[in-house]
Amino acid sequence: MADQKDAIVTIAVPLCVNDDTLAREGMLLGWDSARAARYSEAVVREIRANAGQFDDCVVRAVRLGGGVASNAGRGIADIMRALRESLPLAEDVAVTMESSIANISGATFPFFRRAGINRFDFEMFSLNSANFTELNSVDNLADYPLVCDHFLHAYANRSLGVVLAYGYEPVREADAVTQQRRSALAAAGENVAHVRLVPVEGARKAEPAEAERQRAAMAEALESQGFVEYAPGAFARPGEEDCFTVLERNGCESIGFGLGAITRFDGVESRNTADLTTYLDHADNFALITEAVQPLG
Repeated sequence: MADQKDAIVTIAVPLCVNDDTLAREGMLLGWDSARAARYSEAVVREIRANAGQFDDCVVRAVRLGGGVASNAGRGIADIMRALRESLPLAEDVAVTMESSIANISGATFPFFRRAGINRFDFEMFSLNSANFTELNSVDNLADYPLVCDHFLHAYANRSLGVVLAYGYEPVREADAVTQQRRSALAAAGENVAHVRLVPVEGARKAEPAEAERQRAAMAEALESQGFVEYAPGAFARPGEEDCFTVLERNGCESIGFGLGAITRFDGVESRNTADLTTYLDHADNFALITEAVQPLG
């Protein structure tokens, strides 16, 4: 592999609960198992049809995200199998999946591990109970310590990351900054190795000054517990930085598969269609799903 380029791979799995508070552009809102299965099958078709053009690469990191990727269930194993069969993956490849604790149990956690997932970003949104209930009605906050203590610590120590929200109008009259600081400290106290801070969108979005107050409070709390902000919104304990994020910031060649996925390779950027019907029907036809191609820079 001496002559091969380092690369990272993004697998867009834009599945999400029906909550527009944190919805990003291109998300597929609402639970639909048949749609999720069909989407996973389309991603597999795209990988098998198009990955061969990148056979001069060695993949150092993979991120399954763009939503709650664990909602794809068994489709994750199919996607990872296709990726491993179609591209050279480094022996120590870091594979991160954006997850929901609602999808993780004693049965599913080993399944995801066998699929090759070795880092998890749990979309906790807010650990403060009042805000958490509104921001993520699927997950059960009471399950969080159970998942951390019994599954993550037993099977994948130092692989746990959480995603926390900031920049929302408080749902109670208590000061949002106090709530956010408490959330960050709670995450740090659960042996979490990595934390991402993401801004709220939609109707619950606070004014910029309030959002910045909340973000600053969370950053201060995390840093007080030994976390370092090594990329905007990305905090880690020393030595636990997300490999994908580090390589991406260093300009590593980037390959994307899935709805709206972006590939930046050999000085050219190409973007997949964001139209679900087009993608599902033509995922294995590069010409039909490519929305735009342009030089980088």
